[in-house]
Amino acid sequence: MGRYGLTLSDARNLQRWALEVSGAKKFLDTIPKIPKTKKIKPGLYVSYEIDENELDDGIDYAAPCIASIIAIDNDGNQVYIGLIRAYNWESYWLEVGEDEQVDTAENWWGLILKEYEGIKSREELMDNAYEEQS
Repeated sequence: MGRYGLTLSDARNLQRWALEVSGAKKFLDTIPKIPKTKKIKPGLYVSYEIDENELDDGIDYAAPCIASIIAIDNDGNQVYIGLIRAYNWESYWLEVGEDEQVDTAENWWGLILKEYEGIKSREELMDNAYEEQS
């Protein structure tokens, strides 16, 4: 591990810190953790898995993803909607989509739900189109 690397234990402490300080914990507590089974029911889930490959940046302190929001569609596909990154007990990022950083946990959660509703609407349209063709 490099000079700025984190141990997995430190990363878990950073995770707890970021979830509390950001205010995101209260929202994430309303959805289930993603199960480790192969077949998962459609819905919105959270993963608190920390990728050990993100724990050592090499040139600066690591900013690992400490929570991911995942939608499971009707076909069982995982769609990553948003995530939280944390940096050295100094900062955190609430992200939705590609590199979109959001200012508050409330706004972030609103965008997560909006994105999830969009996924559900697209699925309903696809299901309806399929039924009409049959």
